[in-house]
Amino acid sequence: MVGVSIQDRASDETTSANAGILRIGKVSAALPNKFATTAELNATRMVGTKDSLPGEVVISAKLMYPDSLKKILKEDATLRDFARRLSREAGGFEDIARLLFLIFKGEASYAEAEDLRTLLDLQYFADMDVITVQQAAEMSPEDFASLLKFAQRWMDQKGIDKPIMPVIRASETQREFELFSAPAVKGKSHLLGVDMRGGFHYYTLRAVERIKKKNPGMWIHAFQTPPKIRFARHMLPSSQGMLMPYFGVDSYSRWVVPPPPVPLTKDKINVFDKSGWGVFKRKEWTGLHGKKLTCTCPMCKGQNLDGFYGGKVLTVLSRSKVHDHYAQQDELKKTSESIRKHEYARLIKTKKYANMFVGELKKSLDAETKP
Repeated sequence: MVGVSIQDRASDETTSANAGILRIGKVSAALPNKFATTAELNATRMVGTKDSLPGEVVISAKLMYPDSLKKILKEDATLRDFARRLSREAGGFEDIARLLFLIFKGEASYAEAEDLRTLLDLQYFADMDVITVQQAAEMSPEDFASLLKFAQRWMDQKGIDKPIMPVIRASETQREFELFSAPAVKGKSHLLGVDMRGGFHYYTLRAVERIKKKNPGMWIHAFQTPPKIRFARHMLPSSQGMLMPYFGVDSYSRWVVPPPPVPLTKDKINVFDKSGWGVFKRKEWTGLHGKKLTCTCPMCKGQNLDGFYGGKVLTVLSRSKVHDHYAQQDELKKTSESIRKHEYARLIKTKKYANMFVGELKKSLDAETKP
């Protein structure tokens, strides 16, 4: 079987952050890490960069509406056409591992074993390297456990030697997440996906911390990670992705969202700031740094803020996605080094907006424990 493991592990003494080398078959990637979605690969084509995004794992993340899902589940021709499109998306990228993540929108969902069989066939036809089994809305923990067993039988019948990643939806209680993740943990799975659903779900992350501490060799990946943290009913400027390692998450991928109901403007586009691990719109950035960019990635090098925001709206949006990926991966390398040197807490303190969030978190926890 294609093995999945984390080697050369190191843990932070004061938080749940971990460093290591993820191995999926012949592919290896440093942890913690940010893995690109195919939307970000498409963004490189939009801005015309000749550099491929760094990263050894690619997430084929797809918005899935009820009508589209129904056609895939019921029409063989639609299923195969979708599989071919998935296969083509990562064309030209070598030495990567690929996995599929569906963002169910509206009433889109599935519950029956036969529907799961079709989604498994889809991943088989598209030659995904990791097979995902996603928890959908309205499933019970027992339903999900049954579907995981079905997926394993499907693998055995097909003679497929690829790893299965159970993907659990973020929940509002720690207990609920633990119930859904129990089959993966008890089954000694080396993979666990967390669907953050575009939010900051604190009690889910506390559950992840506990799972990671008991299973340090398990690879935990967070899907649908939004740009900023909404905590205690406030939107903080802190980058949520950069703080995922704090809670034991090994890797994460950017959220994929539908077009906004009103036309997007350049002033609404968020950009990651390496200097403080914050995320800002153009006017906010100007107030902090003026026209200066704090990054030397392929999107920022040789430009000022006006150059970065030049061109059409979708070009600027693509530029921000590519910049965010380069910049966050660069900062995650520093994170890994700091964990190995037992200096992760010190690194957080040097990052203004990450440190701001940690301060808010500690205040909240102190308030909860006071009589």
